[in-house]
Amino acid sequence: MLEIVSKQGSEIAENKSKSFYSKLKDEFTLIKIDYEVSRHKNAFEKEASNIFFTPISVQENYTGNYDNYVRTTLLHIVSLKELPFEKALSNQDLYKNYPFKEINQSLISNKKLILLDLDETLIHSEYEIKNENINSYDTVIRFKDNETDGTEEYFSVGVYLRKGVRKFLNILNNYFTIGIFTASQKEYADAILQYLDPDKNIIKFCLYRNNCINVNDLINIKDLRIIKDIDLKKTVLIDNNMYSFAPQISNGILINSFYGDKTDAELFNVLNYLMEFILPAEDVRETNEKIFGFKKIMEQLE
Repeated sequence: MLEIVSKQGSEIAENKSKSFYSKLKDEFTLIKIDYEVSRHKNAFEKEASNIFFTPISVQENYTGNYDNYVRTTLLHIVSLKELPFEKALSNQDLYKNYPFKEINQSLISNKKLILLDLDETLIHSEYEIKNENINSYDTVIRFKDNETDGTEEYFSVGVYLRKGVRKFLNILNNYFTIGIFTASQKEYADAILQYLDPDKNIIKFCLYRNNCINVNDLINIKDLRIIKDIDLKKTVLIDNNMYSFAPQISNGILINSFYGDKTDAELFNVLNYLMEFILPAEDVRETNEKIFGFKKIMEQLE
């Protein structure tokens, strides 16, 4: 379904607004909900339908706006605090494409578990690329769209790697178990991971969009308890979207959003934090709370 396209001398198929392309692009666009629509499919959605807020965009998560982004997001997360996420986790649809074998093997290790977001954390992708800009990308991935009238259509995605991402992953791999938890579709995420870790020696497993808990078509929550027998004292989630942390706020490490800036050095800052504070920590939640104080901020907002 996919092929990696060389940046030199390759012709990029014109982006087509077919179904797969549209779905992929829509994932990175805020979906506005019609609050008049009834959402009572199950117990979780019934309670979630009473939640009303407009999420702050991850584009607001940048250097210089950190405090504002954190405070606004945590204000919203306060309103999510009483939602029965454990009921949502009983939904078997969440376990589609769930890597049971890989996760079970990963949990055998005594190493701490680092879960990494993908888009705007490790990489940035663009869906409206032009041939004249092709050399600015680290790679271009071409996807096969759904067939129309028996003809094959393709669209291309330009990918920027965050500065130092390969070194970051290689160093982490020596000390931690690494997994990916993304709100992207499986086909897209697997293509990125094939480029980042072609020999599959570093990233042990990947959880995808359908493994997230969707709240009112507004935000996707990454409840770490979807991983059975997970030790939350030994697990962190690194993400540029703070809503991802809602059920386990003290397991989250917030990183500024990445949009292709080649001078960005955030991964080096995170790496230093992981090695200095998380690696020796008895309970990563206590360490994160001492440094970031997310719970304390939430208490002030309640």
